[in-house]
Amino acid sequence: MSIHDLAKIGLGGTPIGSVLGRIPFTKALYRQFAQNYRHHAGLFCGVYHSYDDAEADIVEGRAAGWNNEETASIWLDNIAPMREATYPLLMWLSILLREKMTLVDYGGSIGLTFYGFQRYFRLPAAARWIVAEVPTIATQGRKVAGEQDVPLEFVTEPQRAPPADILLSAGAIQYMKDIIPGLLDRFVARPRHILLNKVPLTDGPTFWTLQNFGSAVSPYQVYNEAEFFEYFAEAGYRLRDRWDVHELDCFIPFHPDRCVPHFAGLYFEKAD
Repeated sequence: MSIHDLAKIGLGGTPIGSVLGRIPFTKALYRQFAQNYRHHAGLFCGVYHSYDDAEADIVEGRAAGWNNEETASIWLDNIAPMREATYPLLMWLSILLREKMTLVDYGGSIGLTFYGFQRYFRLPAAARWIVAEVPTIATQGRKVAGEQDVPLEFVTEPQRAPPADILLSAGAIQYMKDIIPGLLDRFVARPRHILLNKVPLTDGPTFWTLQNFGSAVSPYQVYNEAEFFEYFAEAGYRLRDRWDVHELDCFIPFHPDRCVPHFAGLYFEKAD
């Protein structure tokens, strides 16, 4: 068993972790380890009330968030990563995306879902795929798109994207501040279709933690499921589909009551 698995299961998924967390200096030592360890992406540490509280607890010397050069380059060796939960997302995209439609891919990195889609399907005629990303990743994404000679567009602010027929976000919204509620207000118009993948949902209260994804550390939000669905229902959307994302989980050492054993994929459609 790796160090990562030991920390995840032993400390974050059992009552043992809660007991060990009461030992003096244990949490402080783990905080330093979890945020500075760079050989396994995905270590979590701490539970916080807000994005700002979490961000303030990032250790000195570590890059914070996604807008940095090293992070912008982490996918260059694999621009179309395919995981189990990618396939239901691609299925819905193949059904929904039609000629002359606009899709906005919020937090879409250098275009990872686009390149995955391109492995199996052609972009319909006159359809636009626009990634909204932080500046350093958008710059890298434009460079890769030029090298691949694909019609992938980038904007650095979601409100700069044109009205979308489809809003897509795959594993990104949990890193964003003030997103639920608030996601739909970031765009110039509300889309008919919303596809969200790799979303951490819990029956417990919404909270923030910190995730070390290798090149940097970022605040990371886990959402109360009922509140999450209520936000979209009040905005006029109904849930059309849901799938489990078994390849992702959230185990926070010393907080077994906050563990999320798997994430979710969701398709919402605007009610007529």
